[in-house]
Amino acid sequence: MREILVEHLACPACYGNIEIIERSEENAIRILQGTLRCTVCDRRFPIKKGVPRLLVDVPEDVAEIGKRFSFQWLSRWRGLFEGKHCYGFKDDLLIGWVNEQLQKCRMPKNGEWMLDAGCGSGEKTAVLAKLCPEQNVVGMDLGVEPQEEAIAKFGQMPNLDYVQGNVLQPPFKSQQFAAGMSIGVLHHTPKTREAFSSFRSLFKKDTAMMLWLYPTYSEGPEWRLPYFVRDFILLGQGYRIPTRLLRFVSYIIVCTLYPIGQLALKKSYRRMGKDLPFFQVDKMTLSEQFKAMVFWCVDTIHPRYQWRHSIKEVENWFIEEGLKPALHKHGFYLGCSAADDSNPASI
Repeated sequence: MREILVEHLACPACYGNIEIIERSEENAIRILQGTLRCTVCDRRFPIKKGVPRLLVDVPEDVAEIGKRFSFQWLSRWRGLFEGKHCYGFKDDLLIGWVNEQLQKCRMPKNGEWMLDAGCGSGEKTAVLAKLCPEQNVVGMDLGVEPQEEAIAKFGQMPNLDYVQGNVLQPPFKSQQFAAGMSIGVLHHTPKTREAFSSFRSLFKKDTAMMLWLYPTYSEGPEWRLPYFVRDFILLGQGYRIPTRLLRFVSYIIVCTLYPIGQLALKKSYRRMGKDLPFFQVDKMTLSEQFKAMVFWCVDTIHPRYQWRHSIKEVENWFIEEGLKPALHKHGFYLGCSAADDSNPASI
């Protein structure tokens, strides 16, 4: 971690200030090994391989979520999708679009901080840091091994940090971030609304934030086939499948449903591609389409929690948290506090 990050950290147990008490290994950019301490409750938090570990009293079901997603994002799993985001689009196209939408609401100032909550493998966080070289970008996730890999890969970037933390007990002081994103994360917590409120508390009053949340059956036709696999074929019990068997099970399901799956993939991607420029199914090879279907299957069936929320419900959350819904497209939501009388863009 970079030393400057400590000014924005808080103890996830008591929200006291954090200080550095040990640096056993560091380089020109960041502390690689060391110890942090809460100045109020005296809890100690290690820094290992450049990632501060700021977790306390994580419930067993939440800890399990972190472990399963960590396995999913480890390089030996990701290798199947090298060169493409596992859903079939490149991270730079996705995050380029996200950043463009954020900046339409609020242009960040030099030195401000941006957050990627639930950063997974950390690659999208690194893309955001590359696109915003004058800002400081932090990725936070329950899983730590993928973040260690991200530090090894992107650790030379002078405006990037990763933190192991729980969005329900965030290890940051309130109102520290100017803008940020949480893509496909909050709905995997025990309570999406609670996670949304916790996420919102980390941002300034004048902010912009992008989310992606699972849509409902009626509002997300592109998700009906994977929802069917999770809800009816596996009876909602996919999270009980051992992670090391999950890919094999997903291959079997995709091969069995391949004609239907490929038709659904093309139809869905073309529909979404009209509004979201990073969905370009006609530029994907058959191999890439197959791999995207496998990962889509994995990503849908393996989490313990997968809550689905209506557009109206999510927009009301933004309003209740003092933000204006500025856009919703195929599960992507943008909220901002900038004065703007335009109506939300809907699909």
